[in-house]
Amino acid sequence: MVAIAGGQLLLVLLAAAEVSAAGAGAFRLGEGSAALEEARDWPHACSLRHPLCVRPAPETPKTVQLATLAAADRAWDVLTGVLGVPAPEGPLGDPWQIYLLDNVEEGAWSLPELTDPVSRFDRAASFALVDRATPPGCSLDLALARALARGSLWRVAPATAEGSAVAQAEALARIATPCLAPEDADFESFQRQPERCPVDGASASFDRGASLFFDWIDARFGARPGWLLLGMWALAPTRTPPHSWRWAASPTGFDVLRVSLKGALWQSSSFDDVLVRFAVARASMSPPTRIAWHLPWPKVARRIAAPEPVAPMGASYVLIEHDGAPMGARLRLEAEWEDYGRMRWVAAKLDTAGRVLADIPIVSLDRGTRASLTIDGLDGVDRVLVVAVNVGSTDHPFDPDQREWEPHGWLLTLEGQ
Repeated sequence: MVAIAGGQLLLVLLAAAEVSAAGAGAFRLGEGSAALEEARDWPHACSLRHPLCVRPAPETPKTVQLATLAAADRAWDVLTGVLGVPAPEGPLGDPWQIYLLDNVEEGAWSLPELTDPVSRFDRAASFALVDRATPPGCSLDLALARALARGSLWRVAPATAEGSAVAQAEALARIATPCLAPEDADFESFQRQPERCPVDGASASFDRGASLFFDWIDARFGARPGWLLLGMWALAPTRTPPHSWRWAASPTGFDVLRVSLKGALWQSSSFDDVLVRFAVARASMSPPTRIAWHLPWPKVARRIAAPEPVAPMGASYVLIEHDGAPMGARLRLEAEWEDYGRMRWVAAKLDTAGRVLADIPIVSLDRGTRASLTIDGLDGVDRVLVVAVNVGSTDHPFDPDQREWEPHGWLLTLEGQ
């Protein structure tokens, strides 16, 4: 995200209105600020309980305006009240503005407006855009919760990389809007592409689906819903020099996780071990993740390669059927992968329902490129799932702002014994 620090206008936000057939403005981002100034003159309705106002485009039905205001109040109550999320801020102490428009690409989102010129740490005011065609009910509630959570992140940790910010805001919005089922297009997009970095920022739908990762670590390690995410925000303040065109690169939320989750699983465990645990858990989440290879029992040795290289924090999955194996049979696994990438491998024994009966690490040297294991005790096991996880570069720790994420391929040899 490009930024201008020191109290200047943070980003060119809205394009000039394109008048639709109904006479309302259809807005696009990144071309000019005249439309924003015009929108500030629209009639508005403000909450009686919270510092927020809804500004609808001309000819927006009153029912839509009232439904949006009610949804915003509900989201504000849950996020800032129950979960303790810091409230988003408008510029110069003004109420937080929600603009009802047509053709908002993501349905609802928050954008930065001004930085705080006197704060010791980076802090940005923001406003929200909401598509006025969003149907009332769960969809509108989620849209407002998503926008409000993102607005809160602009206030306390505006330097958060975009992909990570989208996923974290979505995770909090899903906690605040429990009426939606998890099997939707965003989660399906994320689970279809397990080899990608979960926070690469390349696709909004994928990034929203990546909230599965933040929801998982929050549920596993947070004292209360949402607290781990709020801790990441609070412990990663940045200081961007005046007149800089980019936010300060560090610290990041992942720097916080690396330190905070050290020893969280066992005494000598690290954040790498947390990533491996998530990759194994991801295989049984709904919707199911994509399997790179689904193989019968290998009666003779067979060698396979990664269909897609694995980016940092990504994973590949190989599923091997136990059907056809003789009693007492063992499975030999030999893995190798490209240099400069740290790969971790796990073999999980699954029952007929897909539950993990046991998971066995395939141990390798920290900077090695080979690992091997012979698995026994397979009688009564329905399938074996082999998981390959890229836990980052050998040269530097993972940084969500660093776009030089080098994916790595692998080879796996399997043989029934």
